[in-house]
Amino acid sequence: MRLINKFTCLIHLLFVANFAIAAPQTTVPVPQPHQWWAERQQEKSREIAKADVDVLLIGDSITHYWERSPSYGYFFGDRKVLNLGFGGDKTQNVLWRLEHSELQGLKPKIISLLIGTNNANNFSPKDTLAGIQKTLSELRLRFPQSKILLTSILPRGVQELDQKNRNVNQSLAEFADNESIFYLNIYQRFLNKDGQLNMALYYKDGVHLSDQGYISWGNAMESYISKALGDKARDPNPVSAILPTPQNGDRHKAKVKEAATSNHELIFIGDSITHFYDREGQWGMPVWDKYYKHRNAMNLGFGGNTTGHVLWRLQNGQIDGQTPKVTVLMIGTNNTHVRKGKAENTFKGIEQIVETLKKKLPGSKILVLSIFPRGADNSDPLRQENQRVNKMLPSLADEKTVFHLDINDAFLDEQGKLSRTLMPDLLHPNTKGYQVWAKAMEPTLSRLLNEPAVK
Repeated sequence: MRLINKFTCLIHLLFVANFAIAAPQTTVPVPQPHQWWAERQQEKSREIAKADVDVLLIGDSITHYWERSPSYGYFFGDRKVLNLGFGGDKTQNVLWRLEHSELQGLKPKIISLLIGTNNANNFSPKDTLAGIQKTLSELRLRFPQSKILLTSILPRGVQELDQKNRNVNQSLAEFADNESIFYLNIYQRFLNKDGQLNMALYYKDGVHLSDQGYISWGNAMESYISKALGDKARDPNPVSAILPTPQNGDRHKAKVKEAATSNHELIFIGDSITHFYDREGQWGMPVWDKYYKHRNAMNLGFGGNTTGHVLWRLQNGQIDGQTPKVTVLMIGTNNTHVRKGKAENTFKGIEQIVETLKKKLPGSKILVLSIFPRGADNSDPLRQENQRVNKMLPSLADEKTVFHLDINDAFLDEQGKLSRTLMPDLLHPNTKGYQVWAKAMEPTLSRLLNEPAVK
C-alpha cells in the first residue's frame, strides 16, 4: 500500500510539472514588480471595496490613460464605472489582478477587455491568444451575468509587433458567442486610407491614444454600453462644451472636502460671477450673508469656468452626498468669450449640466438663470451671443424639476445699457450688483425653497 501511495504521488508530481512546462507564461498569473503598480493596485482595491459598478474597464495603459482624457468624463462621468487598466500589463498581470482584487462583490452589467499589445514584445500570437482566452474564462467564471466586450488589439507603430497583434486579432472573433461575449474589431478604425496609423488618433509614440482616439474608441463601444445600461447613447460628435475639463486645484479640493463634511440645502453653481459672492469688500459677501448664509448655502462658483469645467467638477466630488432643495445654475459667458463657442454649443453644455444634476441630485429643484448681460449695451457682440443662448434656455424647464428665470432686465436701463455702478468692468457685479441679483431672484427662490422670502 505504501508503495502504491508513493507511486501515485510521483505520477501526480510529474503531471503538475508537465502542466507547468506546457502552460504558456501568458496564462500564469504574476504581478508586475514595480512599486507604482502595487500602489495603483492598492488604490483600486479601495475603490472596489466601496464601488457600485455598471461598467468595468480592464486592460493595460491604453485603458489606464483614458482616465486622463476629457472624453472619459463624457462617456463615463455619470455612469458607474471602474477603470482597471494598468500601464504595462500583459495577460498574466491581468490574471493576477483578477485573483487578488476582491472582485466578488461587483456586479457589472458590461465589461470591456482590451489586452495583448504588451504581450507582443515577448510572446508569440499563439501564447497571447491563450492568455486572452484564459482571461475571458476567468471573467466568465467571476461575472456570469455580465456582458463582455472583447476589443481587438489596436494598431501600433512598430511593424513587427503590429504584425503579431494582427495575427492575434484574426482569431479573437472565435471567442465571441454574441450572447455573453461580443467581439469589437476596431483595428481599421485607427488607420488612414493608405493603411498607415492615423496619427490624429494617437499620441506621438504611436501606441497610446489622443483625445480624439479615445472618442473614436468610445463611439465604437457606445452602442454596447448604452444597451447594457439601458440609457441614451452619447453623441458621436461631441462639441467641446460637453466635454468635461479638469480643474483639480485648491478650491476644488476644498469644495470636495466641504461636500464630504456637510450637507447643504441650497447650492449655487457657476463661474466667477457666482464665485465672487465669496469675496469681501466691494463684492458679494455681504449680500450672501443676508440672503443665503442662514439657508446653509454652498458656493460652487469658479473663476474662468466654462460648461466643461462645471461638468468635470460635478463628476469629481463637489456634489457627492448632497441633497439640496434647490440648485441655482448660471454658466456660459466664458464659453462665449474664452472658447469663442457658438450659442448652440454653449446651450448643449448647459443642457448636459442640467442632465447631470438631475441624475446626481434627484431630489433637487434646478433653477437655470439666463446668462447675465455683459458689455455696455446691446451692440456688444458677446452679449448678443449670450442672448442667443438665453433664448434657448426656456426649453430646459419642465416646471416640475427644472425652472428657468431671466432677471437680466434688473441690471439694465430702458435703453439696454449696463451701468458700471452695478458691474464696474461690465461683467462682474459689485455689492450693489449682487444685491440686484439676490432681490430679483428671491421671489422665485423662496417659492422653490418653500420658505418666507428675505426682505
